[in-house]
Amino acid sequence: MDTRTACVTYDASAGARITSSWPVLLAELHPDTLSDTSRVTGVSGEMPGAMEDSWPGFFHRAHRILPADGLLLLATRQRRDAGRLTDPLGTLIACARTAGFRYLQHLVVVHGHAVDARIAPAPPEAAPPGLIHSDLLLFSVIADE
Repeated sequence: MDTRTACVTYDASAGARITSSWPVLLAELHPDTLSDTSRVTGVSGEMPGAMEDSWPGFFHRAHRILPADGLLLLATRQRRDAGRLTDPLGTLIACARTAGFRYLQHLVVVHGHAVDARIAPAPPEAAPPGLIHSDLLLFSVIADE
């Protein structure tokens, strides 16, 4: 989860490749790990929440490694607990904001393909019943001033 890379964009009108210094951190948060968000293994006096062995801790550590122009892309999805749908997006966005990220965008990735005038479900292997989409959240670092 600590991979950083430069973004490359293309200007189609000029036919030029523009390399940006924006580092990007891409993480996939598997929904089965989201039920244990209250477990804490230690707390740092300098960065409360940063040493937590939970999602708040992940966001604090991600904020620490990304520079001021960095982006965090976060892939996740819902899950079912005893037949009930559990959607982690509100909790994840709140944890990210607390750690110093700005929420920019939410993209929905539909698990399906076009069949005539409709979309036929095509969930990933081993997906829980009823999974029809995943979510990609985009955050930017709020720089310390």
